[in-house]
Amino acid sequence: MQVQQEQQAERRRAAAPPGRTARGPASALAALHSTAGNAAVAQLFAPAASHGREPAPVQRITDHPGGSYDARPQPGERGPYFVAQGSEPRWAMGAGDGREPRDIRERLRYQLAEVGPADAPLRVADDGTLAVHGVDEPKEFYATQAVVDSANASLRAVNSTVELTTGGRSIGVGGLRLLRVQPTVVGEQSTENQLGQFVSLLRSTCISVACSLIGSEHAKRAQAVLGDGGNFLLTPGSDSDDRANRLADAVAGDTAGSLDTAGALAAAQGGGTPGADLGRRYGEATWDGGRDATEERLGINKYASPGPGEGFAIFSMLAADNRDHSVSPAVERGENVWGYHFAAVVARSLDGSCQVTLENYSRNEFDEKARTGLYDVLLKRAKSGSGWFSQLKPLLEGDDQKAFKAKFDEVLAALVRDPEVKRNRGMPRLQLQQDFEDHTCRSWFFRVYGGGAGESFHEQQAASGYFNNPMTLRVARPDPAGQ
Repeated sequence: MQVQQEQQAERRRAAAPPGRTARGPASALAALHSTAGNAAVAQLFAPAASHGREPAPVQRITDHPGGSYDARPQPGERGPYFVAQGSEPRWAMGAGDGREPRDIRERLRYQLAEVGPADAPLRVADDGTLAVHGVDEPKEFYATQAVVDSANASLRAVNSTVELTTGGRSIGVGGLRLLRVQPTVVGEQSTENQLGQFVSLLRSTCISVACSLIGSEHAKRAQAVLGDGGNFLLTPGSDSDDRANRLADAVAGDTAGSLDTAGALAAAQGGGTPGADLGRRYGEATWDGGRDATEERLGINKYASPGPGEGFAIFSMLAADNRDHSVSPAVERGENVWGYHFAAVVARSLDGSCQVTLENYSRNEFDEKARTGLYDVLLKRAKSGSGWFSQLKPLLEGDDQKAFKAKFDEVLAALVRDPEVKRNRGMPRLQLQQDFEDHTCRSWFFRVYGGGAGESFHEQQAASGYFNNPMTLRVARPDPAGQ
């Protein structure tokens, strides 16, 4: 299923340091995925000139090493400049400060660490109006007030669930003063984060987060936008969407380069079935710019350019041999191929060259560790109360999901009956369950994409090694009349 694939893939991706060499023959491409790896992307395209092809375009995103920009504290500023989130969840104790249930002491958290400007590289837009922390999953970006104001106007126009807030710190880059930016859920009071919990975006899976941020009223429904404004609904299943598959089939078959928006919409919305081995045909057709004019006309793949309040959706087109034929020679990506990934755009540089997305994904390692270690901790705590607690059942290696849930509920029910727990806080079971499910909703991150060679969302995601024969679409909130 797509969610499981996404969880497994993103777990490995999140744990990988920038520039990590990836598995097997895909290593040269997969190493480019990191948002801090823009220099590597440039290296991929740079050899073109030496082989008689066109020189690589000028990059729209530049890397600034830590300590190379002005981070002198300004009057009244406080708090961290940057915060890094650990890749693995660890045990932590409840803070007891009102933000966490005091009676549930044991919990899992992704550890957070403050990062000083000297150790924080930046990825800066060509016009200097925004800069993103150059790590894999940055928790903030810096921008001018004009960027933030423009972004918020667009987000409000689609009834997005978030808005951007500034505060805490500022930095000077290229003569401009940029403000620290983080998201706030609409209607909730803005809190100045230090090293505590981040705002919960209410969802963790990629498509649910993106749909919420672009204002869709459904967790898995978005509207693909083509070319001059044509659109069609996307409602992906576990790992694909029939309309996206039909569009890819039409692109693959467009040998004359004549497919326009009307034809693409007719294909996507038609009832036909894509021809045999769609992934191979589409991948080979789009390899090395084979459908570049069509892609530009339709505004797909590297030409997909959503603004704030819209988003990206990238889909794999599976081939019969499970290979990625959008590169040559075709590559076996392994078991961690995603069916799709969605990302919402929340800001854009003033010159329009760079987009900042707010993304998340289901964190399989958090869930796995919680279901094993946390259960044991709670079981021991319950048994320490003696009496009937001692009858609680241990978790066995062969227990399936249903058996685990039954035992976990039994432990929680025992805690509910604990007089001390009841006296301290009325409903520990519900609080623990909420905490159990909620924390990954706070593990969102920003990413930046640009308009230079290799900087687009499509190119960076395709280079990650987690998609086969990918197609990227611009998506927006569905028209209520068309839902």
